[in-house]
Amino acid sequence: MEEFQLEKSDIVFLDNHLIVVNKPPGILVQHDKAGNPSLEDATRDWLKKEFQKPGNVFATAAHRLDRPVGGLVVIARTSKALARMNALFSGREIKKIYLALVGGKPETHKHLRHWIKNNEAKNKVWTYTYERGDAKQADLKYWMLQNHRETSMLMVRLFTGRHHQIRAQLALDKTPILGDTKYGVKMPELDSPALFSYAVSFEHPVTHEPLLLKATLPKYGIWKSFIEPEKSVLTEVLSAQLD
Repeated sequence: MEEFQLEKSDIVFLDNHLIVVNKPPGILVQHDKAGNPSLEDATRDWLKKEFQKPGNVFATAAHRLDRPVGGLVVIARTSKALARMNALFSGREIKKIYLALVGGKPETHKHLRHWIKNNEAKNKVWTYTYERGDAKQADLKYWMLQNHRETSMLMVRLFTGRHHQIRAQLALDKTPILGDTKYGVKMPELDSPALFSYAVSFEHPVTHEPLLLKATLPKYGIWKSFIEPEKSVLTEVLSAQLD
């Protein structure tokens, strides 16, 4: 894969403590042993050039996003901000909102509770409808925002942050994410799951300012069939759920 370069248009928020980036699908958040391009590396390069900083630049993600999934990633610019963001994520004080395009017949709104067990060898999870001692509880809520032919757009709010949680839970609920070859429905026109990290809401770790940050809806592939969030019921639902 070619080296990924961050553009100014990818940046949703920037101050001395944080940078929030709209990650494209297919890019790792953190580099791997194979040396594939990562969002962290691209962010460090951009900050170094933008502010003409000599030497190393601190930029470490406070959370992860699956490689094939696009959307917002919060990156700390200082070790102090990173420690405080890690505490917010650990304490579940970060509100995370995703958009998903799914098949099946989703309800208008629904609360899903399952138990998830990791299978690291296959980079997959097993999902159960009942409690198990070797699995962790996973909770989310979704709301159907739009429907276009046989595809629906869901807004998903995570209450836990399990590996592959949204993808696995929606698949078990018979509303699989389109383009998700691991859990959902393979589609020739989609080379990644139609799942997008759309918004995050939290208290700034240093200034304590309340932040609600939103990305721009993807404009490629099947996403083009759907109305921009600001022109749909999404804004109203989003505001109600993040109060």
